[in-house]
Amino acid sequence: MQEQPMVIDFDFGLRQLNGNRSLLYRLLRKFAAEYQSLDTRLQTMLAQQEITEAENLVHTLKGVSGNLGCTAVYQSSRLVNEELKLGKPEQSSLKELFHRLAETIRVIEELPDDSELTASAKAAPSDEKQQTYQALSQALQHHEYINDEKLNNWLATLDLNSAHQQELVDAVSSLEYDKALAILEDTNA
Repeated sequence: MQEQPMVIDFDFGLRQLNGNRSLLYRLLRKFAAEYQSLDTRLQTMLAQQEITEAENLVHTLKGVSGNLGCTAVYQSSRLVNEELKLGKPEQSSLKELFHRLAETIRVIEELPDDSELTASAKAAPSDEKQQTYQALSQALQHHEYINDEKLNNWLATLDLNSAHQQELVDAVSSLEYDKALAILEDTNA
């Protein structure tokens, strides 16, 4: 028997959005609103033989769900998308997709609202700084490419003085990751 995938991989979703939980929840809510009537829309398209439109809809669902970490929907939509390319999806595949989408939407509806997120963020700002420090440190240790936007987001969270910030930006920009790591460790001492 095949193991059921995780409904939503929140860790993956957070990594996609540089740890911005509020943005992730907002995008998940938008996803739920956009696709809550997918079953009706898709069944109508199939009944009217609008296979190309159905394939486009499922392909978009697959991409969005994959980027947000909606693993169960992603896996089911991937199968339905492949079947649509062949002309007709299996009823069992459609049923599975609709079930997993409904399950995902239920999880999304239980997410805390922004006021709860703000309260918990104020209660533990050092956790976010520590996570950001670890993420940046790990990226530097593995000599991963860090784009300007990601670096600026991390630096804003770390709240370093301007001299250390500039040294760190210069080191990362010139791909001197070991030097950047030493600067980062020096600021955390």
